[in-house]
This record gives sequence, C-alpha cells and structure tokens, in this order.
Amino acid sequence: MVISVTVIAVLAKMLIMSSEASSTMTSTGNMEARIMSASEKALTRIVEDIRMSGDQTLQGRSYPYVFDNGAAADGFEDYTYIPAPMAALPDDADFGIMRSIILALPSDLDGDGRPELDADGDGVPELDGNGDGVHSDDASDTAALWDPADATISADTRLTWDHSDVSYKVLAGPTGENELVRLVSNGLEGREVLARGVERIQFDTPASAGFTIPTGSVRVRIYFRVTDEEGHVYRSRREAIVRPRNS
Repeated sequence: MVISVTVIAVLAKMLIMSSEASSTMTSTGNMEARIMSASEKALTRIVEDIRMSGDQTLQGRSYPYVFDNGAAADGFEDYTYIPAPMAALPDDADFGIMRSIILALPSDLDGDGRPELDADGDGVPELDGNGDGVHSDDASDTAALWDPADATISADTRLTWDHSDVSYKVLAGPTGENELVRLVSNGLEGREVLARGVERIQFDTPASAGFTIPTGSVRVRIYFRVTDEEGHVYRSRREAIVRPRNS
C-alpha cells in the first residue's frame, strides 16, 4: 500500500508539472501570436500609406517629415507630442529613439479608390462625382467635390494631393499600454489605434538613416515589447523599406 501511494504521488506530481509546462507553452504561444497579428496589421497599413505617399510641398510644409521623440519643427510644430514611455534600457536591442513621420497622400475626392489627375492641365482634376463611371472636369462631376483649398495639383505629375496628411505616433493608452496610433490631420479628421504593446517606432528617410537605405525610399521599424502577468518579456521587431509613388 505504501508503495502504491508513493507511485500515485509521483505520478500526480508529474501530471501537475506537465500541466504547468503545457500552460506556460500555451501562454507563450498566445502572446507570440498576439504580437505577430498586431505587427502584421500595423506594418501592412503603414506600408500602404507610404506607397501612396510622395515627396511634396503642400501649404508650405515639406513631406515626408520625420521628427525625433515627439519634437516636431519646420512648420509642423502643432504635431509635437509626448511619446509613450519606453521600458527598454540602453543595452537592450529595442532601445533607441522614437522617430515619427508625417505623410502627404493623394486625394480621392469622389471616393472611387483612385487618386485624382488633372489630365488636361486646366487646373481642375477629372472626377466621377455623378457616379456614372466616366471621369471628367465638367461641373456634373466636380460640383461640391473640387475645392483648391482642400487639395493641390502637382505641377510635375498633375496628381492631386490632399491637404489632410497622415501621421504615426506611439502614445500611452488609457490602460497604460503603449498604442501605435494613425492620425489624419493630427487627429482632427481621424484617429485609429493600429496596435498595442508597441515599445517604439522608427521611420527613416535616406537623410535620417545616414543614406544607408535607397534614395527616395522610407524605412519603418516597429518594436514590440509586451510583459505578461508573470513578468516575462516578449519582444519582436518588424521592418520594411518602401518606395513612395513619386520617388
């Protein structure tokens, strides 16, 4: 009986240890899956914006514009912000500056999913305001849609550029978790949380990267850092180099 009790106790202990190990693996897998999903969603959205963006000067502001640690200048002073606190230490791989970006995007005044062009160069882009599938600069297509105060036609490409720019910032969320946020016109026309658990983000143009990336391109790096209830730290980094449309 003593031997049987001992064997049962040993088996029970092994079962408990196996269960704990399985639980830890499941928790780790869930956390890694969460980071992977969040990073994929965020990077996809950012890459789409960069590809649509371009090197433009609109209303006296030069795009794209990158700035460090929330300190914006050069006409973008109103974009200055306090970045979310970072947990990484100087010896950590994810330690570094917070570098944000502000992008200019082509306009889509008629909502058909394609940027507007001023094909004939008369100062009015061809639109499909009446929804008949035919783009023109007649009043039937442009009425109530085209206003030079809302967009600028590029003299070189005749592409129409929206004055509502897009920026990315990492802010402290209401729960204390860092949030990567996409802002339209600095939040006046839209605000979207793309991911949580973001340690920092770093955008680079060739100049800010020391010309280590191709001319006319933009590099984005997103660093994730999440701590679970037991204090385990999970880190991940996603990166992409993208060429804007008019580069």
